[in-house]
Amino acid sequence: MFVFDIDGTLLDSQEQILPNTLLSLQTLHQKGYPIAICTGRTWACAKPVLRSISEWVDYIICGNGAHIRTKEGRVIYDNNLPSYFIRRFIELVSGLTDFLIATNQRVISTSPNTPYNDVDHCMHLFDYEQFNEKIHAKNLLAFNFHHLDANVLAQIRQELDSIDPDIKLSPLPHMWEVLSGVDNKAKALTTLSRVTKIPLTEFVAFGDNYNDEDMFRVVGSAVAMGNSPSSVKKHADYVTKSNDEDGIYEYLKKFKYL
Repeated sequence: MFVFDIDGTLLDSQEQILPNTLLSLQTLHQKGYPIAICTGRTWACAKPVLRSISEWVDYIICGNGAHIRTKEGRVIYDNNLPSYFIRRFIELVSGLTDFLIATNQRVISTSPNTPYNDVDHCMHLFDYEQFNEKIHAKNLLAFNFHHLDANVLAQIRQELDSIDPDIKLSPLPHMWEVLSGVDNKAKALTTLSRVTKIPLTEFVAFGDNYNDEDMFRVVGSAVAMGNSPSSVKKHADYVTKSNDEDGIYEYLKKFKYL
């Protein structure tokens, strides 16, 4: 089983899939290797990327492990962030910075200029009158807070961290992404291994960011992209070239999968 993260891994720095990466996926599929996408994006945000590779992908893991489905659309697992956390998150950041709520169907944001540049198909501007506790959210993101005083940011961050010990904020300096403590990529791959009866030792996983570290710990071969932070590389079995330098293709050729 080959597992690929999307941003910073399958996509280059221009948000495109390099020709040799496409060739790699096609060749792996033709040789009979199962392929899974494992991303922090929700299903709605992942769909634009998946359009060009869907015929070669067998499983999709979204929302950092909160949603697992087959290529035919059968849902294997689905979970959401708790509504009390969503509500308090909005209360804390509202009016100070922009934020978005990502579900399986759409992205709801206070700004049309989000960190995701490919969500026009599912983008809705946030409306307090329409918001309610029953909203099903996989991801929360605060962004555009570079103008805020560092002490204000620290206070907000401290309270967000104290709401629920099982929910974590990513350490990204330019935005805060809410990560569920219940779901992660490692647990999702463990579930996928059980469903497919393919041992985790036979999984080869490619990633580039902090939320890939837990995934790297459970698979047989962990491959960090050359553009990964140093701490992520330390969790990998192999560091390939960057996402702009055919890193996926380089690894697969070197180890004779292509």
